[in-house]
Amino acid sequence: MPTEIRKINFTDFRKHASHELKFVYEELGHLWLHNHGKPRCVVIPMRDELVLHRAIGLDPKEAMHRVMVDADRMVAAVEERKRWMSEPVLPWSGSYPPVGMDDETYRKWKASRR
Repeated sequence: MPTEIRKINFTDFRKHASHELKFVYEELGHLWLHNHGKPRCVVIPMRDELVLHRAIGLDPKEAMHRVMVDADRMVAAVEERKRWMSEPVLPWSGSYPPVGMDDETYRKWKASRR
C-alpha cells in the first residue's frame, strides 16, 4: 500500500495539528509542510525515520549492494533450510540398528552385519 502524502501550509497545520499528526502516526502518512507555496519540511512516522536514518549519508550504490547481499543471504538460508528438512538427519546406511529391537533380535542383526 503506497504511503499517502498530504500538503498543508503552516497556518493550517497550527490550527489542526492534532488531527494532522493522527494522520501521520495512525495512518502512517507523510505530511509536507509548505510556507508560501514552497515545501519546508516533512513530518513522517517513526518506522520511516528508521529507514531514513540508515540511508542518510549512504551512497546509493552501497545501499543497493547491502540490500542485494541481505536478499542473497535470506535466499541461501531458505534453501539451506529446505535442504535440511528434505534430508533425514542420519542418512540410512544400514550401520544403525532399527529402533525398538529387543536384545535377541539385536544380537541376530549384529551377527548378520559381520
